[in-house]
Formats: sequence, C-alpha cells, structure tokens
Amino acid sequence: MDLYTEKTKYWLEERFKRTNESGIYFAHQPIYGFRKGHSGDWVINSYTITYQILKALSCIEFDSLLDVGGAEGYTAALVKNVFNVNVTSCDLSSEACNRAKEIFGVNGKAVDIHKLPFEDNEFDVVVCSETIEHVPDFRLATNELLRVCKKAVVLTVPHESEAVIENNIKEKIPHAHIHCFDEDSFDFTKQVVEKITAKKMLDTRLNIPRAIVEAKKRTENETDYSSTFVRIYNFLRPAFGLLFGKKSVEFLMKADEHLSKNTNNYSGLIFVLLKDKNFAYEIPRINVSPEQIVNFVVPYHYLRK
Repeated sequence: MDLYTEKTKYWLEERFKRTNESGIYFAHQPIYGFRKGHSGDWVINSYTITYQILKALSCIEFDSLLDVGGAEGYTAALVKNVFNVNVTSCDLSSEACNRAKEIFGVNGKAVDIHKLPFEDNEFDVVVCSETIEHVPDFRLATNELLRVCKKAVVLTVPHESEAVIENNIKEKIPHAHIHCFDEDSFDFTKQVVEKITAKKMLDTRLNIPRAIVEAKKRTENETDYSSTFVRIYNFLRPAFGLLFGKKSVEFLMKADEHLSKNTNNYSGLIFVLLKDKNFAYEIPRINVSPEQIVNFVVPYHYLRK
C-alpha cells in the first residue's frame, strides 16, 4: 500500500468512527432518512446516484454483487432488499466494514482496490460508486473490478473541472477527488468488455431546487453562490421545510434523469461495463422507484465509546 493510500485509510478510519455527543453514528450515506440528520450533505444527490445504480442493475441478470468502496453498506443492503441477491461490501476502511455489519448485517472486509482479495469472476456484478476518483491509479483499480466480476461493473464518478482536481492535488486534501472523468474515460477497457454505456446525471440546473427541498442551513463555503443569496436562502429555509417533502425529492430524482440526457451541465456520470451482453436487457427485469430508495431507512445507530 502506497503512502497516499495509507494516509487516506487513516483518515477514513477516523471518519467512520464519527459520532455526535450522544453517540449517534454520523453516516456517510443517508441511511436514517430524509431530513433525519446525522449523515453527509446533499442527500438528494446521493439518492439520485443510488436511483441510477439500481436502474442500471434492473437491466442485468445477477445473483451476487460486490460493492467496492461501500462505506457503511447502504447501497449493498438496498440492492439486497430490492433484488433479493447475495451482497458483499468492502472498503479501504475496516471501520466502514464494521458499520456495514452492525447496521445492515452486510458482510465485508477491508481492501485495497488496486489488489482485491477475491477470485476471478467471483461476483456476477461489481458496483463502485463515488470511489474511483479518490484512488491513485483508477485504471488499475478498474481492471481489478473487471477481474472479479463475471457479468458487469457499474461505476459512478463525478464530472468536475481540471482546475478543481489540480487544486485538490496541490493542497493535498485528504480523501479528495484526484481524477477528472468524462464519457470516454473508460474506453481503455474495450479489449475486456463487450459494451460500455455512459450516462450523464446530476444536472447542475437542479442544484438550487435540490438545496431548497433539502432545506438545510448553508454557509458561503458550501456553495458557489453569493453571501446575499445564502442569507436569503437561510432566512427562507423554515418555509422550504414546510412546503417541500419526500414527494419533492422523488420528483427531483426523476427530473434529473430527463434533464441530464441532453446537457453539458452535469456533475456526475454512471457507467456500465458489460463483460457479457447475454446477461443484459433493454427492458428492466424489476421496476425501481425513487420511493423505494427514499423510504429505505434504519434507526439511529449508536457507537460505544
């Protein structure tokens, strides 16, 4: 394990032990539900990404799934709930794997994505969401994902400017995004896979509507908007909370899919790398709805200190 990965691992171990004063675990993913707190910011983005992952999986025949970079096991557990398949979650952080077992009963192990401790073709499908942008060698990591899957790899990555990435590298920000991605970023896998599909998501024109629906207090450091805009937003935030709820979240998840099709204003991509087209379908085997994702929640999880 190289020095960068070792430092990232240390940072993640501390992050996945994070709690508030009462001992409630601070989740990476929105495991407690919409506006329930104690999880990362921009939860509608997280819901939207998860929705696109499940929609991609609904067009693939599979019985086993590995989630690489699975954090506290939210995505793997949701896949098990929706598709009734065997799931495994792994992460660079052993603490993340502990949380996956404690919260969702999902088995996992701490791994280095560049050298996965699994057999060739061990899993039907591998999911790697919002992870590969953090690793030193994303091509080597992608090849490892393809090695351990039999049928397909589903990847999600951010779409950001080179200036953002260059600044992250220059400032040596822990667990930062250190690679740029576009629709051609995984063409290097064409000798291994039979088909690559790339789909845009997270239309940036919906950033303000998402913030309004989330109705979470913001600071100037969290947004690209002016201090005046942020002050007005925070003043109106209580009204937003009363006016908009889960149905608005679900509407935005669906709206993003339609708006992202023909736009250059997007901040995310989802790829499906098919090793065997015989297991892929044009029509979904299972209908996936935004409601299934928004309503998949667990009680607050407490960590002993």
